Amino acid sequence: MCRKSVILTAFRDSSSERLLKDIDNYECIILSNDKVKDSEKLLDAIKRKRPDLILSFGQKPNIKNKAHIETTAKCGGEVIHTNFNCEKLQDLFEQNGMVSQISHNAGTSYCNQLYFNVMQEIFQKDLDTKMVFIHIPYVKNISDFDNYRKKIFDTVSNLVIGD
Repeated sequence: MCRKSVILTAFRDSSSERLLKDIDNYECIILSNDKVKDSEKLLDAIKRKRPDLILSFGQKPNIKNKAHIETTAKCGGEVIHTNFNCEKLQDLFEQNGMVSQISHNAGTSYCNQLYFNVMQEIFQKDLDTKMVFIHIPYVKNISDFDNYRKKIFDTVSNLVIGD
């Protein structure tokens, strides 16, 4: 087993930013909610760090106490599917007591645009980086944020140290 290099991202002023607050054992990037600059910032970090894994977090309004694992990003008529094993992530969430759901709709705004742009670059440049986007609820839709956060990071630890 070897430890993978990981970049975690979140959007400023969201539940995802709160999720990554005070995390110091991973590279964390807080994005500014700018469709162009956010992608550029993450792509620059990929060039510098060459991570094995990128876990991007965003918030989704209509979910409660669970996570949505996004498989797909869309732009115009083009569709890109993640190169990450989403079923494995769902199994790990379940093992850590977290309810999750596989979703095929990363949204229509910042989350989707970041996911699409970065995966497009990963595939076009044949990078050895895997990426997955995870939607979490708004803070008000999480009954016990500290426990929810613990389950997320127990799962992330399993991913990082896993095969």
